[in-house]
Amino acid sequence: MSSEQKRIALVVNDYDQRAVDAASCLTAWCADNAVGIQSVENDESFEGSLPNDLVVALGGDGTILRAVHEFSNSEIPVLGIKFGRLGFLSGAPAEELIDAVEAALQGKVAVEKRALLQVNAWSNDTHLGTHYALNEALLSRHTDSHIVSSRLKINDHTVYQLRGDGIIVSTATGSTAYALSAGGPILSPESRAMALVPLASHTLINRAIVTAPKDVVRIELPDSDYAGVTLSIDGSVVVDNVYLDRSNPHIEQPLTHIEATISANHWVSLVKTSSRLFFDTLATEFYRHEGC
Repeated sequence: MSSEQKRIALVVNDYDQRAVDAASCLTAWCADNAVGIQSVENDESFEGSLPNDLVVALGGDGTILRAVHEFSNSEIPVLGIKFGRLGFLSGAPAEELIDAVEAALQGKVAVEKRALLQVNAWSNDTHLGTHYALNEALLSRHTDSHIVSSRLKINDHTVYQLRGDGIIVSTATGSTAYALSAGGPILSPESRAMALVPLASHTLINRAIVTAPKDVVRIELPDSDYAGVTLSIDGSVVVDNVYLDRSNPHIEQPLTHIEATISANHWVSLVKTSSRLFFDTLATEFYRHEGC
């Protein structure tokens, strides 16, 4: 393979010895084939020149999400090698590591463009930040708080009032993650829809909703000072409405509402070999783990 100009970035789950051993194997292969390789350490940001060919993530879906967020401002394709349990984000199983990397560098793989969720967090008229999620945004009650009261709007129309543990706003990619365990639907991964899935709803009428690609979702917290909620993006807390002093339950800039859309300008390119295409993975992984 002529690969003098090829470069990859490597993201490894250092807590999984199998992934660590695979990283050593890949590093040796890169040295033998004149492929540049740079490693992103756990809990550290990538430094140095940005690879322009491929990002390789060795681990489960959490490691792949870390790689996606680390390189979210680029269009570099991400190849996840499965060392976890289900691994819907992965592009190849562990035993195909070298073959998959070589095929990806040669352009002999499928590249799926996955939609990203764009989430804007607000405290009344104050913008608290913009966040991007490959899987989901989760608005949920803090462990020390009571039921979350929220209002769901789509395109400025109130759909329902929700009392429960919160709500998941999921991409199609995330429909097989937390949203699925909460009873949400499975969406084709290249769909640009959102799935809105209530958590532990205290009524019988709140059900999951699937949106159209250009819909705007707004979730309001009418009693934001007392809401006791957290906003998480792909598992990482980005806003925490938990007051420290219960004798004076006031937050300087409480989260009052979020707005979520499918981003028009940001996406993620996931590399897939033929053995990890979505519906094959869906059929084999779920049924295998269910004992069928």
